[in-house]
Parts: sequence; structure tokens; C-alpha cells
Amino acid sequence: MKKIKILLTIAIFVVLLANDSNGVSAMEISSQCGILMEQSTGRVLYEKCPDDQMYIASITKILTTIVAIENANLDEWVEISDNVTRQVGSALYLTLGDQVKLIDLLYGLMLRSGNDAAMAIAEFVGGDEASFVKMMNDKAKEIGMTNSVFQNPSGLDETTYNLSTARDMAIIMQYAMNNPIFREITGTETHKATTKNGMTYVWHNKHKLVTGYYEYAIGGKTGFTKQARRTLVTSARKDDMELVVVTLKAGDDWNDHMNLFNYGFDNYQVQTIIEPGEIQVSNQTLSNKLYVEKMVNVIVKKDGSEKVTTNLSLYKKAKDNEVGLLQVLINGEIQQEIPVYKAITPKVESQSWFDKLINWFTGAVSF
Repeated sequence: MKKIKILLTIAIFVVLLANDSNGVSAMEISSQCGILMEQSTGRVLYEKCPDDQMYIASITKILTTIVAIENANLDEWVEISDNVTRQVGSALYLTLGDQVKLIDLLYGLMLRSGNDAAMAIAEFVGGDEASFVKMMNDKAKEIGMTNSVFQNPSGLDETTYNLSTARDMAIIMQYAMNNPIFREITGTETHKATTKNGMTYVWHNKHKLVTGYYEYAIGGKTGFTKQARRTLVTSARKDDMELVVVTLKAGDDWNDHMNLFNYGFDNYQVQTIIEPGEIQVSNQTLSNKLYVEKMVNVIVKKDGSEKVTTNLSLYKKAKDNEVGLLQVLINGEIQQEIPVYKAITPKVESQSWFDKLINWFTGAVSF
């Protein structure tokens, strides 16, 4: 949709809280590539070769899990095929012919990284592995993972492989954490499952940061193959800020993640710049009142070195009730674009005095 090229400045906000902070450039991580992203806005607070395409191992299973959650009934029973039992690497050791609820397979997939669970999920949700992998690639493209290729649901890379980047894996984790079922699964320390044949499994989460090593960690996924080496995704929350860290080909990933999280929590804060409802536009030339539907937050440095501004970009032709975008900029760079709507004035049909008199007698209106 074309936009009017006139930008109307709505407001300027400058954070004035004084707090000393270390620059990102001074930070070092052991991982070959990595990224620190804020959950709600997607702002990147640290990056190291974030767009280098690499093998990603079992952090693939974040995408596998969210695709399954969005496309299947999680309470259905999944029958374990011969192909499932022949998967190599980390496994739940599922039994041929037994049936496991899909929701339990997802717990086994995320907590214990079962490659057999990944294949069982793919066959059930997609009908076969190839169809499910297509669903994975379609979802990746849909949410903006522009530099990723998936060939299997597990992350194994001996005969097929999955390639992605630190940025793309942060994008899928950010997306998945907006789903309450995924959030519950990835943050679980221990899950017990019983199959239809009465087999009982107890799975403990492999992610040390989630199981107590880092008090603010709330979810994530580990990964390892000989080609990918150690890969790790973690989400953490402190007060009102939630962050995502991804590291690829790591040397000391547990400490890399904690250091990046501490950097983010120590040096950035959430700032609300607009509440839901009507927005006041300076230099107003519009006859309609304008409003936004959601609260607009930004993530800014605590030391006051960043300036936040907002500009209104109006469409040349409105789309239904949407009339433009509110751009949120930090130091002149666009961070978010939020739809802006015009307020609808209720129509009041005029009545003649004769109609009002008739309505008064029938009790439909009072004077």
C-alpha cells in the first residue's frame, strides 16, 4: 500500500536515567556466532556474525515443536513406526507399535532431544517426513527466517542437514515463546508420560540454565553434532524484560548465555512510550481522531544515550479503518511499525419532532 511521504512527528522521548554501562564491543563470547535479542520488540542488543549460515543440530526441534503445536491435536495417540525406532543419536527409546500422545512426544522432543520423537511427530503431523519438512520451511519463511534451510525434523546432519543462522534461530524462538503451550513445554524441568501399552517414561530437561544453573532462564533447547558442535538457545526473564540468546559452534555456551543475559538486564530497560487508545498528534491536520490498539514499548539503554522518536506515516488510501503506521525510531533507526486507526464516530440518525413525539408516547424515547 502506498503511503503519503509526509511524516508527522507525534512525540519525542529521551531516557534520562543515569547508569554506567559497558559497550557491546567490549564483550567477547566463546561461540563462533551469537545474538542477544529482546523478546517483545525483536531489538538486537548484541550480535556476532548473526547471519552466517551454519549447521544447527537439535535446536532445529524448536521449529519442529511449534509446527506440530499449530497443526495437530496434541491429545491424539501417535503410533510408533519401524522408521521411528531406527533413528540414530539421542532417543526416547520408543517401542515399535506402541502409541504415545503427541503432547508427550513434544515434551520428549524438547526436554530429552529424542530424534525418534522428532520422526514420530513428523510422520503423524505431516503424513510423512518430506511433507512435514515442507511445513517447517513454509513456517520459517512465513515468520521471516530468510537464511534457513531444513531437510529433517531433528537436526541430524549425517545424510541430510539443517542450516540456519543465529538471527533466524532467535526469530523462531521469539515466535515460539509467544505460544503458551510451547512456553510451558520448554520451561518444564521434568515430565512423566505413559504410553497406551502402559510404558512409563520420565524425562528431565537437558538445558542446565533452565533447570537451575541460571535463575532467570525460562526455556530453551540444546544441540550437538560433530559438524555443528555445541548449539544453544535460551530465553530468560527478569522483572519486565525478556531476552533470547542463541549461540552456534560454542566453546563455553553456558557462560556465553549468562554473560549476554546479564549484559542485557544490566544495561537496558523497557520504556512504555504510548498507551493503547487515542494518540495526540502535533501539527494535526486530520479531522479524525487516531488511536493505536496496543501498548508501545521500546528497549533502551539505561545510561540515557539513546533518543526515541515516533513518526506517523499516513497511507495515501486507507485500508478499512487503518490509516497509517506509527514508526518508532531509536537514534533515527526504525525499530517498530504499529498500525494506526481512525476512531469511528457512531451514527446518530436525526428525528423529526413528530417522530420524537410518537416515540415518547410509545416509550421509546424520553425528553
